[in-house]
This record gives sequence, C-alpha cells and structure tokens, in this order.
Amino acid sequence: MNHPNLTTSFDTDDDWIHVNVEHKTVGHQLLALTGYRSHRIKVHWLKADGTISDEGITTTEGRFPSLSRALPEVNWDEREIYDLFGYEPSSHPDLRPLIRTPRWPDKFFPMQEVPVVKDLQKPFHPEWRKTEPDNPARTVEGEGVTIMKVGPTHAGIIESGHFVFSIMGENVLYLDAHLFQNHRGIEKVLEGLTVQNALPVVSRICGADTVSHQVNFVTAVEQLGLRKVPEELSLQRILLLESERILSHLNDLAQIPAGVGFQVAHQRGLAIKEAWQRGLATVFGHRFLFDAVRFCPVPNLDLHRLRSLVLELERHFVEWRQFVDAHHGFHDRMQGVGIVKRSDAQRLGAVGVAMRATGAAVDVRTVMPLYQGISIEPARAEGGDVEARFQVRIEEVQSSIHIIRTILKQLTDKVEMTAWSPPLDLSGEVVTYAESPHGLNAHVIQLEHGIITRYHVRSGAFRNWPALATAVAGNAVADFPLINKSFELCYSCVDR
Repeated sequence: MNHPNLTTSFDTDDDWIHVNVEHKTVGHQLLALTGYRSHRIKVHWLKADGTISDEGITTTEGRFPSLSRALPEVNWDEREIYDLFGYEPSSHPDLRPLIRTPRWPDKFFPMQEVPVVKDLQKPFHPEWRKTEPDNPARTVEGEGVTIMKVGPTHAGIIESGHFVFSIMGENVLYLDAHLFQNHRGIEKVLEGLTVQNALPVVSRICGADTVSHQVNFVTAVEQLGLRKVPEELSLQRILLLESERILSHLNDLAQIPAGVGFQVAHQRGLAIKEAWQRGLATVFGHRFLFDAVRFCPVPNLDLHRLRSLVLELERHFVEWRQFVDAHHGFHDRMQGVGIVKRSDAQRLGAVGVAMRATGAAVDVRTVMPLYQGISIEPARAEGGDVEARFQVRIEEVQSSIHIIRTILKQLTDKVEMTAWSPPLDLSGEVVTYAESPHGLNAHVIQLEHGIITRYHVRSGAFRNWPALATAVAGNAVADFPLINKSFELCYSCVDR
C-alpha cells in the first residue's frame, strides 16, 4: 500500500501509546515499527481486511515515548532504533544494546547518514574500539543459580547466536537470547541502490525466507509503478512461495527428531528435503530459490518436472509421516515441552507456526491480494508445545502440496512473455507483507526518483525469537535443543 510521508501530531505521550494499543486491541497485526531520518517514527498495522493503517510521531530532542510496556512485541524494534538511529525510547523497560557492542564508537548511528548513490559514495570507516564485543546479559540472581552460556559459535553449520541461561540444577529459570551477532547492515546497504541493483541483495537477506522477501520487494515496486500484474506471473509467485514453505518445513520436521536422538527419522527427513531442494534447482534455477522472483513470467517453466517432483514428494512424505506417527515415544517426548501460551504468543506478537500452534487461525495469506481465489485454511494445533508446532508443519506441507497442484492445473507449459521494467523515476513509500515459512514478513520501502532512501525489514523470525526464549523457561536444559529446533528460527533475519 502507498503511504504519504505524514506524521501525526499527538497531544501527549499517552495519546501515542493509546492509539497504537487500540490497534492491537481490535485485532490488527503489527507490520513494523520503523525509524526514519529527520527524527520520525512510524508504526504500520495490518487490518483484518488486508488494508494497512499507520501512526507516526516526531521525536522531541531525540526521544520518543516507548510503546514497549504496553506492547511488549516492539521491545526489540525500539532497541534497534536506539542502536542505529540514536533515538531514545523514553521509559523503555530494557534499553540494553541490541545490535551495538562496546566496540562501536560513541555517536556512531549508521542509519542517520543520508543515503547517496552507491557509485558516488566514499567508504566510511569508523574507529572501532579494541575491547570485547559482548553485551551485558540479564540473568537471575540467587543462591543455587548457575549461569550457563552457549555460543555464539555452535557445533554445527549454523550461524551465530549467544544464549545465556540462568539455571538451577537442570531447570532453566530464564534465557537471555543475544542474536544480532553478525550484523550485516543490509538496510543500509540497500540505501542508494536502484531497483534492479537492490533485487539480488533483497534475495539474500536470508536463505530460509528468500522468496517472501523477494515477493515483498517486487510487489512494492509494482505498486509504485501502478502495474497490473499478469495472472500467469502471480501464479508462478504462489508456486515459489509454497515451494519454499515446503522446503523450510521439511527441514524443520527433520531437525525436530534430531533434538531427541531419533536419527532414523532425522536422516530420512533430510533425504526428502534434499530431493525436493535439488528438484527446485532444476525447475527454478537455484536450490535456495535466490533470484527466482522476477518482474516477468518465466516463459518455459518446466511444469512437468514440478508435477513429478510433487508426486515423488508426497509419496515419500506420507511414508515418513506414517513412520514417525507410529513411534509413540517420540510424540511423548514432544508433548508438554516448550509451551508457549496463546496469551504470551499474542503479547509477544508471535507469528506463523509459533502462533498457529497455540490454536490461533492467523495466516496473512488469507488477506494477501496475491492469494485471492486460493482457498487458505490455516493449519492449527492446540497446546503451544513442540508437538503442536510439529503437527502444524505436517499439515502445512500437505496444504502447500494441494495449493501447488491447484496452481499447476491453471498454468500451461507455455506462457506469454509480458515485458515490464520498473520506471526509472519511481518515488513514494510502500509497505508490503507476505506469509513466509516463519510467519508474517513485512517490508517498508521508500524510493526517490528510482533510488532507495529507506528500507526496513521485519521478518517472522525477528518476531518469534522472544517467544522462543519464553518457551525455554521452565524446562530442563536438555530440552533446549528440541525446543529450539521446533522453532528453527532464522539467524540471518536478525543479522540483516
């Protein structure tokens, strides 16, 4: 949706807080809380009908009223704005650094710099301090409490995350998750780029939700360009989104058994995932689906190959599901572990599988314009535990297979090539959203004369990490790998 650069005037801090709390109260979903240069803050809300509303405010002497006490789901957003812009959310309950480390110079706020065309930009090299990079941790104090630290380097091919556990015996009292270990400055990198140069960067924000990131970006450009998207192109994008959803869920379903040492299910699951991933590479050109979303339909998409892949996938997946369903000990191990109550999920703004596993039917595909005409019945489970998240993924794989089959019946092997290039003078602000494998993924994008001047990403993983930390508390230390794999959140989406 296109938004003018307007900022609402609020008489008091309470008015600003009240209007945003009211959005939450009536059931609107938070898309993003975004900081801008010129001391502006804006909150975008997704309404039940798919339209978007925004509330804006201007900082006063570099400060703005924090929403975190009333809306805990923006806790990280406000800390991120403070780290990158220097705008202080007054009365914030936990204003420890989120991205900044003790190595950062004082007064260095990278998002405050005015963007310029990249070809003309001179490299900037801040004077980093020579000190340890660790940020302070929040822990439980008391007799018998032990502090255990895990990471940021892990025993596996995964990215960096630092977890600080407060434990008593084998029980976890509190988990303080320190993500953002490898902040890449993606939002800053995108500033000053043209649309065509930005697309490969957007594609690589992460390897798990890349299609949803790409769809958000091209949709924003097309909205600014007032383009009517051909039906064939929309259907191809749905194929990509659902193919990615299957790929992500297959990986996660295979990893959950690994958390309890169920190696046969783990290895068989990974084999199914690998076969699907290799097949996607032959159809769409990349095993991670990078650079797969385009402005024009793919004229010779190998639909026959995709149909064969779906048949093969379904056959092996049904066999795998029957195998794991017959192992009652595996399901007993998942039940009652890593519970997220629906009230906590709502309070923290959890999305995707994490939210639907609490019984909530929340899936933005039901309101996405792209999915008009596609019947979406959100997969749900009760309990909010590992078992519930496992079952939601099982049902979503089967649902996505059905959606792909439906689309394949509508597409022909030969589609008409519809040429379209983004106008060079695009200007304006657009907010787009999609249902990624990890949940609601929102992009806030500003362009001026074809150049990106602001780009903000709020992914599903960013929203769900605080819910994971809540799920771990009250469980045994040995449960952490299982709980963690049941969320299987993306590190790159917070290292963006």
